[in-house]
Amino acid sequence: MLASLLAALLVASPPPPVPASPELHLPVSEKGPQTPLQKAIDAASCTGEYADAILALSPRAREFERLPEANYSYCLRNTATYECLYYGPDGRIRKRNVTVTAHGTAFAYREKNDEHFLLTNDHVATWPSVTADENDAAGVPGGCKRVDEQLRLVRDESDDYEPGQVQVTKVASDPALDAAILKTKAKLNLMPYRVGRSALLKSGNVVEVRGFPLGLLQATNFGKVVTAYDHDREKGWEHVDFVTDALLSRGNSGSPVLAVSCRTGELELVGLFHAGYRESPALNAVVGIDQLREFMETLKRTRASRFDDTPLTAEVRAAIATALGHPEVMPFFRLGDRTTRARLDGTAIVFDVLHDAFPSRDSVSLQLRDMPGEGAGILESISVETNTGMRTVKAEAADAETQELAGRLLDIARRQLVRTIVYREAAALAKSSRDASRRATDLLRQLDRSRTEANELIRALSDAGARFPETPLAAAPPLTGPSVAPTMAPATAAAVAAPAPAAAPAPPPQPPPPAPAAPGRTAGGSGPAAKEPEKKTK
Repeated sequence: MLASLLAALLVASPPPPVPASPELHLPVSEKGPQTPLQKAIDAASCTGEYADAILALSPRAREFERLPEANYSYCLRNTATYECLYYGPDGRIRKRNVTVTAHGTAFAYREKNDEHFLLTNDHVATWPSVTADENDAAGVPGGCKRVDEQLRLVRDESDDYEPGQVQVTKVASDPALDAAILKTKAKLNLMPYRVGRSALLKSGNVVEVRGFPLGLLQATNFGKVVTAYDHDREKGWEHVDFVTDALLSRGNSGSPVLAVSCRTGELELVGLFHAGYRESPALNAVVGIDQLREFMETLKRTRASRFDDTPLTAEVRAAIATALGHPEVMPFFRLGDRTTRARLDGTAIVFDVLHDAFPSRDSVSLQLRDMPGEGAGILESISVETNTGMRTVKAEAADAETQELAGRLLDIARRQLVRTIVYREAAALAKSSRDASRRATDLLRQLDRSRTEANELIRALSDAGARFPETPLAAAPPLTGPSVAPTMAPATAAAVAAPAPAAAPAPPPQPPPPAPAAPGRTAGGSGPAAKEPEKKTK
């Protein structure tokens, strides 16, 4: 069935739980003898795996929390240098460098081969490689390229004594989990607690957060779990959060979040703070530790956690071709800000990127021909509309830069087509249940994931078209006719399997309306030039 085959690209099964490595924590003991008061506290606050009150913390753990060794969270400074191009008074291209700095939190959790490893957020440890509207760095113009990045552990945001700072390097990052692992040979205090199980958290459980709010000072905050499950698919993230009402701020990003075990009376690591709701400082999202355990142990991404990492197979290509051959499948979708048509031409899947003035102008401004081949297919040719007409170049004859740009755009176009077909299936069922409605909303958000990158690639390929030979482009079929669905009805699996009935001409569809705005989250470090990625809509 088409729906199930294509939907498999959007939903990745979570990996099975991985047993904790002994290197991940120091041993803790079961609860020893308790006073009558302690027993009463436990009875009142321990109704599950984790306690509802911090008073359930054992005397041993409470004493350790007062020691200097309990300072296992560190202020992380990320400094990046961007190279920006501009035109000087003489009309020549000039370069200037812009430096930006942000602060967040990282905590040490492991020692191996005389190296100490720390966990933090990816958005704290990584500045964007190129600034853009949705992912810019404060004070840096759009279109600037990152040429240097340095990560250091500092006392606080005002620490300017470089000999006392600790340089760290990035080992691995997983943008979908918003997590990154750093390492250093410097001696650090290790978090001494077990890695817990975030799946066992319940609303009302108390949590402790150790970090550097605003990069100003080390602080410990407490709060309650507001909700134990929040599937986060925004901004390219793909993980499960729990939400706490602990009062946190920028600079806390990357802080360890701990809960009190009812079994041992010790703290256990249950999450990594990564984002806050813009409208409320008392609603903060924490990545559940169950998804981070494998990443922390292996020190690398071991699964395709992002939608765009899921490979497109020959079977999926065949299903797409079947869908495009059926008259009830709408062949139009959005690629960046452009309306784009996918159509069959023999064995090729052709992507016609329409003029930016569509529907006022119905011409094709960019075309990619995708031929059958290994995996999802092979790029055969690129055609671009120029002032002198359409120009076409075979993919193998194009320069390396053009091949790379076109290959990336073709990959986005394939995935965007799949997303659109699956979304239309889900939208048709959205009113059947609450879960179906939420799935349709999640899929709609995914349609906007690659918007900025697609727009940049379309612009870059349009500029490259001037270098193509003046080869006439075969006329594309009209935008109305049998290839266009007679109605806006979404394709269903049954419709795809049925013989194709004759279709009547219909006018071209209008693009779907944008998703309604809603309160969002903020994520980022803090400092003189605070790093704050695009606001999440939630």
